[in-house]
Amino acid sequence: MNRYAPELALVAGGLLGVSFGGFVLVALGEFYSAVVVCALLSYPFAAYAIHTDDDPTGVLPPRTVLLAALAVGVGIVADCLRLFGPTVDSLLFSSGPVLIVVLPVAVYTGRYGELPGGLSPHAVGIAGSLLAGGLLVGSVTRSSSLAAASAVVVFVAGTVHWVRAADSELRVRLWPVGGLVLAAGILGVAVATGGPLDRWMIAAVLVAFGPLLVVLLTHPTDE
Repeated sequence: MNRYAPELALVAGGLLGVSFGGFVLVALGEFYSAVVVCALLSYPFAAYAIHTDDDPTGVLPPRTVLLAALAVGVGIVADCLRLFGPTVDSLLFSSGPVLIVVLPVAVYTGRYGELPGGLSPHAVGIAGSLLAGGLLVGSVTRSSSLAAASAVVVFVAGTVHWVRAADSELRVRLWPVGGLVLAAGILGVAVATGGPLDRWMIAAVLVAFGPLLVVLLTHPTDE
């Protein structure tokens, strides 16, 4: 332990998050809201501890914390289905809270440890793209802006991990062109089908924006 006492930051963040999260759970009876509040309050302390600790994996084993976060994510989905009914809209809504809880832990695991099941960077990138595509389709068919935002976050996170872990640009500089072409196709379908264009416009903007953000995050800084 160094002079910054990262373990104390973890304890402080854990106590703060559990206290307020427990209050939300008792007051509202919403597990997903309680977990989100807990994560928002405790994760900054965890980030500080990880940044200042010479070996954060000794206190936060990457694979263990990821499995715990995934279990909590399953609980969030189940709670949303309980509260709002077993519908597609409930599943799409749950994507936001699940990402808030799971994504930071997944990033930590990808940087300091190994993903469960020996998942390769290629598999992570493909899985992220498929999940993002499913969320994007759901956002268009169900008019869910939250699902659309979740789609671009999942795509960017999975692809950035793929590029960085594989130590290859994977021709990502050409991806914005593909994103623009796909966005134009989405708008073409929207015009052909008629009806409100708002949800189609959101999807098209995100499809064009996602690959560009990947390029910005993976492009090496010029020395």
